[in-house]
Amino acid sequence: MRLFLDSSIMIAAAASATGASRAVFRESPVRDWRLLTTPYAVGEVVRNLAAFPVEAAAMWLRLRAQRVLVDDVLTLDRADFGRLLGSAFYGLEIMTPGMWLARDDTGGRSTAS
Repeated sequence: MRLFLDSSIMIAAAASATGASRAVFRESPVRDWRLLTTPYAVGEVVRNLAAFPVEAAAMWLRLRAQRVLVDDVLTLDRADFGRLLGSAFYGLEIMTPGMWLARDDTGGRSTAS
């Protein structure tokens, strides 16, 4: 299963050990999820981590090894796609990490990979 991560998900994963964003990183090796992102999104993470405690940057260094870079084609932040949450864009379902985890735990996984 491929999951696209925007910068807000990666920042949240680095900054908080208890949120759904970190859970996506934690569960990805166990559930065989490929975490996709773009160079643009990674650049946003690097720029924005300066506003967080140094521990977030250290965690990002560990988490970043799990993501796979793909070409820049879109962004999934709420300002751009918030109104589309729960629908699809270019054939991709748009969900927050919490929405994905809740759906996955109920066995409602998409068959697309």
